[in-house]
Amino acid sequence: MGSAIPPGALAEIVRAARERTGVPGVAAGLLVDGRAELAADGETVLGCGEAVTAETPFRVASVSKMFTSSLAVSCLDLEEPLLPGDATARMLLSHTAGLRQESAEPVPEAAAGLWSYSNAGYWAVGEACARACGGSFADAMRGRILEPLGLAATGYDEPARPARGHVQEGETGHRAVPTDAYPVARHASGGIWSTVADLLRFAEHQLGGPGPLGPAELEALREPQAEALGASYGLGRWVRELEGGRVALDHEGSVGGYQTILLLVPGQRLALAVLTNSWRGSGLIRRVVEALGLVPARDAAAHGEQAPGDELTGRYALDGTEAEIEAAAGGLRLREAEVDPVTGARLASPAYPARPLGGGVYGLAGGLLMTHRLDFPRPGVARVSWIVLPRTGS
Repeated sequence: MGSAIPPGALAEIVRAARERTGVPGVAAGLLVDGRAELAADGETVLGCGEAVTAETPFRVASVSKMFTSSLAVSCLDLEEPLLPGDATARMLLSHTAGLRQESAEPVPEAAAGLWSYSNAGYWAVGEACARACGGSFADAMRGRILEPLGLAATGYDEPARPARGHVQEGETGHRAVPTDAYPVARHASGGIWSTVADLLRFAEHQLGGPGPLGPAELEALREPQAEALGASYGLGRWVRELEGGRVALDHEGSVGGYQTILLLVPGQRLALAVLTNSWRGSGLIRRVVEALGLVPARDAAAHGEQAPGDELTGRYALDGTEAEIEAAAGGLRLREAEVDPVTGARLASPAYPARPLGGGVYGLAGGLLMTHRLDFPRPGVARVSWIVLPRTGS
């Protein structure tokens, strides 16, 4: 994608993507060379008649990790152990401490030593930031990151007139989530409310613009720490190659009826934020990413990759997340179910084809997003939507 954005291009892309996917509401922002374009479509709550605008706040879910890691590099020694077993801030921020997703307990022995996505690691970092700054975690974030950047619409308190989350009802329908409560103890991993305009201001600083972090701190955030799912992970962000040799830094978010993304391309001084109020919003996000040409590079080896064998198929499960993997023409087929840690709702996906992307990585829905990827880092272990799942006996 070039530096010029045709006027109205983003608005039309967003409108078409929402119409195709049926997501209740979406707001998006695109920043290129310091110029921002904002767009919105749909409703804050399905059937309420209140339109989503570029100023509508959404839960950004795990995009919050980009904020937490930014706060951490400003106030913590990254090599300081924060948990028993010498888990350092760097390890917790890069998901290399070997913790389960929702607790500070270690992953099963079969998955030990692997990159394993853990919200619990971010909770420990948030507590350390609060201690270092002499107040609450929210106060530390406000004083060191949000206020210096002028992010008045971003924070942890529920704002007035936000977009409400929706979960799937039937094959294509939606229903609003009955509660938007989010525990304070989880704030560091995914508690932020924000708007696309505020996210672009945050992104502009992450791309090197004025703000509280210096060049060395910004570089520390994007330095790869581990490999997983065909990409690298830095501190609170993926680091991966796009088509054309461009490097992207991004994080997706998914919680309680919201799915979101913030994506940065430093070489083009470009940033994209997309916020949806639907658990099925990743399909809309994928269409926007693709329409703007921000597509991950394909591994040429995938075209000649041998079809997977039966040793990959079976049932995998851990801590409320389940995956059924079957052989299919040209690859695999995945059915996934999980329990949302905030709402407690059990959410099941339809059957997705998983096509080889190369290097033992499989792409769901084309593999354009990290949540649409699957790999097998060790015999008997699958990694689905970032989560490590050991194979079960059934």
